[in-house]
This record gives sequence, structure tokens and C-alpha cells, in this order.
Amino acid sequence: MRILCMLPAGRGVYPAEAEERRLDVMRSYSTPATQVDADYMPDISGFQPWGTADRGAPPPDAAARAAELSARRAVQAEREGYDAFCPFGTLDVGVREARKLVKIPVVGQTEACLLFCGLLDRRFAWVTYMPGSEERNFDWAREAGVGHLMVASTSIGIPNSEFPQRRVELLEHFVGCAGEARGKGAELMGVVAMSICPTEYSANDLSAACGMPVLDAMACQIAMAEWWHRTGLPPSLLRYPRTE
Repeated sequence: MRILCMLPAGRGVYPAEAEERRLDVMRSYSTPATQVDADYMPDISGFQPWGTADRGAPPPDAAARAAELSARRAVQAEREGYDAFCPFGTLDVGVREARKLVKIPVVGQTEACLLFCGLLDRRFAWVTYMPGSEERNFDWAREAGVGHLMVASTSIGIPNSEFPQRRVELLEHFVGCAGEARGKGAELMGVVAMSICPTEYSANDLSAACGMPVLDAMACQIAMAEWWHRTGLPPSLLRYPRTE
């Protein structure tokens, strides 16, 4: 099986070292049975995945442009013979748009994590970089049908651009988020932003540090893409958000 993963930005948007690390992370999920390739978004959208504390607001059409470019790369991936398309990052950029255009499975990382949380039937928490997305995160959990299991949306409070030089502090903050989540009844750190895990720390490292199971969003995404491909079920059954 061949899966194409896409960085949520055009070439050169991330600093060179950060860009290469993420491409390497994606490729590292290859196995003897599944080849995982990595590529860039086909153009620059205006969306800025590389966070800084003082970054300005993105252009008003940046999110729509990013979704359009992601869907375009999914179409190209299908033409190139890939069996699934998986955009990198927990914003699931272009997943819904791409599903309208291709027949291969298109799987988002947040979507995959939420569905795995539902499968495990455990109360879970979400961990983001910076505060401000709590309401959206609860909305996404409800749309995925697991709102009854999500008990907390926490944030590290450090921009992801500062993670490499503040790794020790990042881990301490993650442990603090896990403690907050546990206090609200969480049994699982279910959605963790990608620059935290697996880019800086593995799920096993985070689990050992905080004493709670931690889901690896990339592993969930790849596993879900493999499942859809290997079962032969039509990707049209993938409906997100869950609607009647």
C-alpha cells in the first residue's frame, strides 16, 4: 500500500530544519507493508503552521486556500497511484474538500484520533499549542460523535516555533496539561498537536512522563487509512462531521 502525506504548507514556509524534520517524521511511518511518502502543499496558501508568539492574523482567505490546495494534491496523488491521502497536522486541512474529488481514502489526523477515542470508549482530553481553540475542539468532538467522551481542552502555552529550544519546558507543560485533564476525569490524552507528538516527543515518552496513555495522531491516521484501503469499503462511508 502507498500513502501520500502532505505538509500543510508550501515549500519554504517552515524554516528548513523544521520542514525537513516533519518530512522525515511522515516517512518514518513506513513499514514493509505500507510505503509512506511525504510532499509539500503545491503552493503557498497564506496559512502559517509555524507559530510564533507575535504572528499577525493570516489573510482572510488563507484557510479556504489551504483546503483548496490540499484537495488539489489529493487529486494528483490519486492520479499518481497512491492508495490514500493523509494531510499532516491536526487541522485536517482540506480533508472534507478532497473527499468530494477523489475515490481513495482521505484521512485527517484529528478525525482519526477522535474515532479511535470512540473505539476505546474512554474519557479523553485535547492538547493544543496555545489557548483559544477550546470551543472549536469541543465542537469537533461532538461532530465526530464523541462529544460525550471529551472532558477537557488544554494548551501548552508555548508557540510551536519555540519547542526545539524549550523541549524540557514543553514536557513539563504537557505533564501539567495531563494533570489538569486527569482532574476533569480524563483517562486518555486523545488529541495531541503534531509538533508536540511525534515531532518533539513520541507518544510513549509522553505517556511515561505523565502516567496516562497518549494517542499518536500520525499513527492513528495511517492505521485508519490502511484499514479503509484493506477492507475495500468505499471511502464514501467516511462521513465527518457525523450528520443524520
